[in-house]
Amino acid sequence: MVESTNISQFNLPDGQMAGYRNKNTQEFVYLYMVKWFTPLLLILCPLAGYGQFGANVRYIFGQSETLDLAHISQDGIQASLEYGFRLKQKRIEFHPGLGYRFTFFKEGNYFREDAQHGYFNSIDLDLNTSIYPFDYAGDCHCPTFSKDGNLIKKGFFFEVSPGLAYQTLHREFYFSDPQAAEVPIVSSNLAWKLSIGGGIDIGITETFTLTPLFSWTTLANKKWEGLNADGSDGVLEDQTYLSVGLRFTYKPDPKRRRRF
Repeated sequence: MVESTNISQFNLPDGQMAGYRNKNTQEFVYLYMVKWFTPLLLILCPLAGYGQFGANVRYIFGQSETLDLAHISQDGIQASLEYGFRLKQKRIEFHPGLGYRFTFFKEGNYFREDAQHGYFNSIDLDLNTSIYPFDYAGDCHCPTFSKDGNLIKKGFFFEVSPGLAYQTLHREFYFSDPQAAEVPIVSSNLAWKLSIGGGIDIGITETFTLTPLFSWTTLANKKWEGLNADGSDGVLEDQTYLSVGLRFTYKPDPKRRRRF
C-alpha cells in the first residue's frame, strides 16, 4: 500500500510538550487549512453561478482488526461541503469536498473487554468523481433530471474518490504501567485515501437533488504513537471503513442566473 509523508512534530522542550501537544497540533491544522483553502474558495466564488453546491453526511462502520485489538473506536460520522461541476458531453461529474470525520468515544470502565480507550478525528479532502454507466453519453442536466426520465438509467452512478486525510489519534487509556507515559497520547498523520462506491440521484425539484450514497474506503499505512493497547507505537495497515449516507445538492436556476 502507498506510504505518505508524516507531518513534522513540534520541537518543544520536554517539559512543555505534554501540556501543549494536543492544543497546538489542532491549532496548527486549523490555521494550515485556512491558509490554503481560503484562496481556493476565493477562486471558486466567480464560478458560483455555474456549478452546484452540496453537503453530505455519512455514517461510518470501521473494519480494522488492528483498531479493535487496540480498543480504538472506529464507528462515527463524516460531514462534508462540496462544489460540483460536470463535463458537457459525457455523464461524468466532479464533487470535490472538504469535510470533518470523527469516531464516537464514550468514557467508562476502561477495564471492560469491550471498552474504548481512544478515538480518531480527521480533516478530509475528497475528489469525488461520479460516472453514470447507463447514461454515459446522455445530455441530462443532472444532478436533477426530468421526472419523466428513468430513475435508474438517469440517476445511478459509480463514484471513485481519491483524497487526503489529516488524521489525529487520541488515546485516553492503555493497559500498562501508569507511569510509563502521560495520557492522552496524541498522534497525527497525513495520509492518502481512496473510496469506491455508488449512489442514485433523486430529483426533488428543478434545483434540489437528494442522493443516497454508499462507499468503501481505505487509507495508507501509517505509524502511530500510542496505537497499541499497551500504549506503544504501531503501524496501522488495515484502516478501512464502510459508509452510507446522503448528499443534498443545490443547482442554481439558470433562468435566474441570466438576470444578472
